[in-house]
Amino acid sequence: MTGITISPVTCDDVALLHQALSQLSQDLGDTHLASVSALEAAGFGAAPAWQALLARRGEVPVGALLASPLFSTTRGGLGLFVSDLWVDADCRGQGLGQQLLARALREWEPAFVKLSVYDSNAGGQAFYTRAGFEAQADTNMILHGAALMRLKG
Repeated sequence: MTGITISPVTCDDVALLHQALSQLSQDLGDTHLASVSALEAAGFGAAPAWQALLARRGEVPVGALLASPLFSTTRGGLGLFVSDLWVDADCRGQGLGQQLLARALREWEPAFVKLSVYDSNAGGQAFYTRAGFEAQADTNMILHGAALMRLKG
């Protein structure tokens, strides 16, 4: 993994972050609705909603981690919710994913880290288990679209 640097994302890096997150969505077969402008507004506005790291070789993104702060009363402190972790296919298996997670821990010093991984993503589950994550008995639920608007009133 020579020539790879990892650094916090600045406003100037958002286009590269978007490129990495778009590739993650493609790799997972997900839709990708986030735009560069939406990322900029959410990450660099009055109340930033995310923090991110970008791994790159030169100016080419080869890894990314995007996380949001999360406060837990049961854990007694501030944590991180990692919503996106991506490593380029050519760099997988070389420790870059673990390096991104370790750098996030050093950079933001959370009391805990939480994330979701698809049931169908056996490789991702194995990676997180090797890193020390434990499966929880939580059920992830989401409110969006018409149901969100209906509840909002």
